[in-house]
Amino acid sequence: MRILTFGELSPELERDRSVVNMAAFASVFSREYIGVLQRLGLVSDYIGVFAVERNRVLGHIFVLRIPYVFPEGPETISGIATVGTRPDVGRSGVARALLTDVHRREIEAGVRFSALWTNRSWGAHGLYEKLGYRDVYSSPLAVLPPTDADPRGPSLSFAKPSDLDEIDALHNRTAEGRLGYCFRPIGTLRADRRLHYLEPARDILVVRHRRRLVGYAYLDRSPRRVICGEIVATTLATKRSLIAGVRRLARGVPCGFQHSPVRDSPAMFRSPEYRTTSVSWYGMLGARLKREWSTGEAVRQFATRDPRFLCLAGDLF
Repeated sequence: MRILTFGELSPELERDRSVVNMAAFASVFSREYIGVLQRLGLVSDYIGVFAVERNRVLGHIFVLRIPYVFPEGPETISGIATVGTRPDVGRSGVARALLTDVHRREIEAGVRFSALWTNRSWGAHGLYEKLGYRDVYSSPLAVLPPTDADPRGPSLSFAKPSDLDEIDALHNRTAEGRLGYCFRPIGTLRADRRLHYLEPARDILVVRHRRRLVGYAYLDRSPRRVICGEIVATTLATKRSLIAGVRRLARGVPCGFQHSPVRDSPAMFRSPEYRTTSVSWYGMLGARLKREWSTGEAVRQFATRDPRFLCLAGDLF
């Protein structure tokens, strides 16, 4: 088995990697999307590593470079994304070999910490623990069962394409002084729209005051449910309006709120109509690349229990 970087893939192997992506994630990490990440400065110079044998891609990992604010200051971490193997070679050491190679490369690049997202119930979670990763964060969840009630609050409008850079800027302004995922390059949402990951007129509610953007809610919608893991607002009143707007869109289907919107304002989700849990199965793990550490050390380093910690739906990778 050989390990190649993205730039070393032949055209045939470049096509073959889609099998791994589709089998593991029901999507493909497209070349166009990789180009966007490069322009935004959010991907490693080698992009990713690929296990290859007999002219087949057996597994892959893409490696992001993500700004993160630790208690001692901002730093770039490795975002380990799309760890996947072909189903017919599972549990054969492919993922371990790829992660070991990535860790070596990231240490050589001067990166001290890496993070990844996974489900704690999956078998891969045990592998990550053996390689030094520790559970550092799991999102709280507030769920509103299906209801036809119309929550009080003003009618809100959906975003326009021309709003997207202003939304990125509002995120960065309101994240000042916090810890965790506090910065996004201006143009991130424009790129997501261009690649069809979002449609402003369907996925983002906005609030304006005297023509100035003062809040937004980013939605994950389907005909069966509405989930909101990203609300950014300059006042509590604006946040309440956005929560009401999300609930109004979810009339008749379950509605869920996650991440910092719930953690920052738990009182807003304490009414009897909500069902809540302080954790979920999906969560973030963190590793210190040069040596082992305990879960307590990892949590303190990533500051995920600090009230200033910020993590929104757009920060998952």
